[in-house]
Amino acid sequence: MTRPLILDVDGTLLKSDLTHEMILEAIKRDPLKTVHYARLGARSKPAMKQEMVARIGQVLDTDVVPLEPKIVALAEQAIADGRDVYLCSGTEESLVKRLAERLDFVTDAFGTSPTYNMTSENKASFLRERFPDGFDYAGNSTQDFAVWEVAQSGYAIRPPKRTAKTRTAAGEDVVILEDRTSTFGALLEGMRPSRWWYPLPVLVLVYVAVLRGMADNIWLPIWASLMWVLVVAALSLMDDLRDIHQDRRDGFLARPIAAGELSVPKAVIALVLLMIGAAFISLAVLPPWMFPVLLVVLYVGSAVTRLKFDLPRSLLTRLAIALATLPYIPLALGV
Repeated sequence: MTRPLILDVDGTLLKSDLTHEMILEAIKRDPLKTVHYARLGARSKPAMKQEMVARIGQVLDTDVVPLEPKIVALAEQAIADGRDVYLCSGTEESLVKRLAERLDFVTDAFGTSPTYNMTSENKASFLRERFPDGFDYAGNSTQDFAVWEVAQSGYAIRPPKRTAKTRTAAGEDVVILEDRTSTFGALLEGMRPSRWWYPLPVLVLVYVAVLRGMADNIWLPIWASLMWVLVVAALSLMDDLRDIHQDRRDGFLARPIAAGELSVPKAVIALVLLMIGAAFISLAVLPPWMFPVLLVVLYVGSAVTRLKFDLPRSLLTRLAIALATLPYIPLALGV
């Protein structure tokens, strides 16, 4: 009997993570429930995943989530060799099975149930019982070490460095299909440097104020420039996080979050740090009245890009930033 090939889903078969995207969607739809989901997850991760799927599972479009070509090729080779291919993931089971329906090479799929969190040792125990004659496994994260150790052969895509020291049940090295690389380039692309000139009207007014002696801090334009660059970068990430599913449906896979090149957690962390950085500069260095302007721009910038206008999102972002010029006019004119 030929051994089946088992594929992890999030970060392995998929370039993205369905659970992370589900959490993001749940928070977007009802931010006040964030604490509720956190408490529920601390008590029972399966219960948290089940509740979120019940609320917003249908919103996740598994048909357009980008696949990892090297894992697809591995699966197709297994099929050509007469082997079965299964999916096994910590993501809620109905989402995993919905994904399996999209892929003609998948025999069956397993995921987290209401009582069983299909990760790490739990996944290893389940697969060992389900396939007592052995199986091969492809994964990508620290949670897969327990599974590689009970598999006959192991494959990894962009795994942690210590994966190279991991051995399978047959004593084999885990085959690393692709090493993990820095996501700095994808993060920079997501922050859209091409948009950083949008606050130019604001900065011109600040420079005029300095040249006319209305503002005595010669570093004011530099700090104001940096603050607005951080704001524009944050709005760009916010836009892409909010529209991740629509971008995929519209074919905008050059955007790193939609393409799975930049993970949702890293994008969220970067977004928070950018906003904190902008707020710190505003409060610690710039005149006090600039902070309310910053808050207004962040609010308006996030609100207008959420509306269903047939206009480029970049234009809407520019309009939001342009609103920030209004409080600077009196400063520049010395009124």
